[in-house]
Amino acid sequence: MYTDERIVDGMGNFVVKERMVRDTRRGGFTLMELMVYIAILGIVVIVAGQAFSNSAKSRVRTQSMLKASEVAENVATLFKQDVAQTGAKSSVEAGSADGGDNFSVVNENVYMDPENDDLSSFDITQDEDNSNLKVRRIHYDEQGHFVAVEEVNWFVEDGILKRSCLVLDGAESPDECGTTAVTVDIASNVSQFNVTAASPGVSAGSEQVFPPCSGGSCSDEFRLVPRSGEEGYVNLKVSNAGVENQGGTVVDVSNFYSNYDISKNGGQIASKTDWKVNQVFAIKNETGNAAWKTQCTSYGKIPLEKDQEYELSFEVPYNSDPINYFVPGQDHMSVGFRDIDTGDKPLDQGKKQILVDDFLFFPPVSATGGGKRSMRFSVKEPKDNVCIAFTFACFSPLVSQGSVSISNLKLTKIASSNYKFLGEVPLADRRNVKALKLDLKVLRNGESGTVSLIVPIPSNGPSD
Repeated sequence: MYTDERIVDGMGNFVVKERMVRDTRRGGFTLMELMVYIAILGIVVIVAGQAFSNSAKSRVRTQSMLKASEVAENVATLFKQDVAQTGAKSSVEAGSADGGDNFSVVNENVYMDPENDDLSSFDITQDEDNSNLKVRRIHYDEQGHFVAVEEVNWFVEDGILKRSCLVLDGAESPDECGTTAVTVDIASNVSQFNVTAASPGVSAGSEQVFPPCSGGSCSDEFRLVPRSGEEGYVNLKVSNAGVENQGGTVVDVSNFYSNYDISKNGGQIASKTDWKVNQVFAIKNETGNAAWKTQCTSYGKIPLEKDQEYELSFEVPYNSDPINYFVPGQDHMSVGFRDIDTGDKPLDQGKKQILVDDFLFFPPVSATGGGKRSMRFSVKEPKDNVCIAFTFACFSPLVSQGSVSISNLKLTKIASSNYKFLGEVPLADRRNVKALKLDLKVLRNGESGTVSLIVPIPSNGPSD
């Protein structure tokens, strides 16, 4: 800092001289400043501590959630492995009539209660808020041979999910299943274990669509009506046991039109403009001489439901006649549907796409080739005005002189794969259940891991 100083010069006069002097005062904090500083520091410490605490808690929560989810996923994997084999009922055995090449013999121990018409292979009961699930299936060795029929039980006891396995028939496995139920703990702190059966896509007694059912009784008989009198379609012979225009469980079709002209240059296929086909429509076994459209409307009209899976099946017995000269890729046999109004393949509402195309099939060329032909399909739009049609076109020299037998013709609904879980399934419909749903919740340190899983069980039921 600067200050004034009075001095006397050489002449005896007073002179004011400015000079700098050092300020000897020292700097520091006042009490108020110190208190503010301490308050700010305290706030910073509290905020930092809270952030660290929250971070630690979040880390613990995350770890608990991950652990709970991991346990739930592992349980779901084990559950799926058990349940997916529900109803497996046949095995390959050496010395069987088919040489062990096919699964043939059904072990009925896989059914829950055949005496009371329960031909399913599962049972679900509720124990407070959790399910108790039993499933039955065959256990196989690596070659597909029978080892045992097992009953596996999943249940919750005091918050612990447990699994037991019991051998009902066959050899026990020391590590897995015995003749006395072997129970193991699967997971602890299980707060939810609910198993629900999918409502069947079809109900008991209503699977068969054709031949039609009435009053709970379904017929096995049908009749085939020829399409004729239209351009490109020629009449043919339809008979049962040699009686023309008769139906039954077996209907014979013969006198096919030949598109092969043996009189031309030693024989050749007719020009495409001259090709003709034979077609017959399936109706219930009713007599009548009306045109095919009338008879299909009265006795053969079929409603096809959207997204419902159907199976069209029939058998083709072996005939030792010229039909054996059938040439795949040249001669034609197919089964499908025709719109009764138009006579063509059923189309969507925009009339741009075929809803269901024809299925090709071949006649057997030996006694071992006869048997069931089956086709599965669904439609993207409902169609309520169609009729089953068989179509034949012969181009080989002799095949038109043969005959084809159609037997056990059936159109059935198949339990849908579009699963809906609406509650308890009636006992009579349980055999048609094709999926089980698991809702599982596992707790770890107050955090939960959940799984919702749908497991298809295609083997459940006597016909699968």
